[in-house]
Amino acid sequence: MRKARNVFFVLSIAIAVYAVWTQTYSFNVERATKHLTENGQEKSTHCCAWYTMRALQEGGCPAIILPAQWYRYFLPLVQFEEVPHDGYIPQKGDVVVFERPAWRNWKRISQWWGHIAMYNGEQWISDFKQQTMNPYRKPVPYRIYRYKKQNHTNQAR
Repeated sequence: MRKARNVFFVLSIAIAVYAVWTQTYSFNVERATKHLTENGQEKSTHCCAWYTMRALQEGGCPAIILPAQWYRYFLPLVQFEEVPHDGYIPQKGDVVVFERPAWRNWKRISQWWGHIAMYNGEQWISDFKQQTMNPYRKPVPYRIYRYKKQNHTNQAR
């Protein structure tokens, strides 16, 4: 099982790199956050990566479906840069990627894959409209990403 997961991970990243190197794209934060706001549910559907990926695609980013915690490797490939936690003030279009929780008695298998959400200017939204940035009851390691060149054409070559 672990070997199959590693192969899936490597293939996913290879596809992402190919997509980035062969496309010219621009990322429109307004379109991405509008899509996520319109489609976010009131309660979790346990499909945060799908909803966030669709928002990234709607904004023009060549995103692919990955487990949520693996977006920490993918987002830097598509011109998102990590934002330091010190003095952090959320901006529209910021993406937060949570690692899988460290505690071992997961209630849901979906927690094994981590969590991803985007800030729409008012609140964090993934597959549901979150009350806070962290949807878990306990602290979980996370990284925040922001698109480097908002609304500018980006060619990765």
